[in-house]
Amino acid sequence: MKASICTLGCRVNQYESDAIREGLQDKGFTMVPFGADSDVVIINTCTVTGESDRKSRQLIRRAAGAAPNAAVIVTGCFAQVSPDAAAALGADAVVGNGEKGRIPDIAYTLVQGGCVGCTVSDIQTADWDDLQIHAPRRARSYIKIEDGCENRCAYCIIPAARGRVRSKLADRVVAEASVIAGTGCCEVILTGIETGSYGRDLENMDLETLLGLVDQVPGIRRIALGSLDPTVLRPSFLAHAAALSHLLPHFHLSVQSGCTRTLHRMRRRYTAERVLENMARAREKIPGLTFSADIIVGFPGETEADFLKTAAFCRTAEFLHVHIFPYSVRSGTEAADMPDQIAPAEKKRRSAYLAGVQKDVQDGILDRYIAEHETRPVYVLAEKWEAGITTGHTEHFVPCEIPTQQDCTGQILPVYPVGRDGCIVKGKI
Repeated sequence: MKASICTLGCRVNQYESDAIREGLQDKGFTMVPFGADSDVVIINTCTVTGESDRKSRQLIRRAAGAAPNAAVIVTGCFAQVSPDAAAALGADAVVGNGEKGRIPDIAYTLVQGGCVGCTVSDIQTADWDDLQIHAPRRARSYIKIEDGCENRCAYCIIPAARGRVRSKLADRVVAEASVIAGTGCCEVILTGIETGSYGRDLENMDLETLLGLVDQVPGIRRIALGSLDPTVLRPSFLAHAAALSHLLPHFHLSVQSGCTRTLHRMRRRYTAERVLENMARAREKIPGLTFSADIIVGFPGETEADFLKTAAFCRTAEFLHVHIFPYSVRSGTEAADMPDQIAPAEKKRRSAYLAGVQKDVQDGILDRYIAEHETRPVYVLAEKWEAGITTGHTEHFVPCEIPTQQDCTGQILPVYPVGRDGCIVKGKI
């Protein structure tokens, strides 16, 4: 029996696909690349934007057409929100986010000639799933610690696709980290749909407490975090974070806009000024801390003045990386029905302008970074080796390339930066 998986969307989806892959292998399936001849094809979909929906539909059609003899299982957020549409596109089974742990059994049933149909329950009443990773396939391994979101932002459909906040018990997180460390994987990324909400549904538990527990797991040398709401950077969190031995000095913030007026209309719970204050406090507590961010441009009603405030905000914030998203209409959200929708050409122009601003900021950060580490090495986790070049990221999440004579994947290498090619720092051991 052969199976393949194609994954769209976020880190949580990637983690869940890896866990499904392990479950399939336990059932006797051999994993093959997506597009290769297989008995089962699994599409793990995304629905966060209208563009995500389009890509999900496209992949389902492609899988159903390219492998007419294979059973097609559609899961993920598009399947959860639009199960009838997924079925109509040719899926043999539609599996909701609350039932992903059942996919290996469902795949086996389909291969044996059984019928499954639609398995999508009410995500708002779903319990925590049993998905976990035992054998990571990469030098860095995700651990899903949280699911669901209750923020109700104006542009976002995810609460309908993922449900309420649900947290993995701390002892299970620690146990999973221990298993991962036992395979030789020394970096874990604790991630969730709303990572900062971890522990909201548990007694005497929160994200900083969990970090302290994972920090003590033997063999774990680096801990990273999934995307954080800027409000997480409160004094108590930063005090705990600064005291940890293995937490990487890099945070990715779900900022979305640098204009307070736009943030208010997005239904975000902070101002642009508060984000800058929290970032400044964090940099004081954690030396060398770097940040990256998500920014949406062209949100309905965003004026040119609003947009220029976001550009100025990004210059002041000095993000190492900015993921720029032109606003994409998602039906079923408040923003989809807002007046003053921005024309696609204007969203494209603003995206390009902000990318230029960010390049200037990043160039300055990386030039300073190289100069500051002329005699003090950075530490690169080797993630890939090809043609004598090792690629990976420093502890500050700076991408790096180093010439090495042998495969060092999985090792943490002391490296001196010697230059850069665009955003890639060149180094030597």
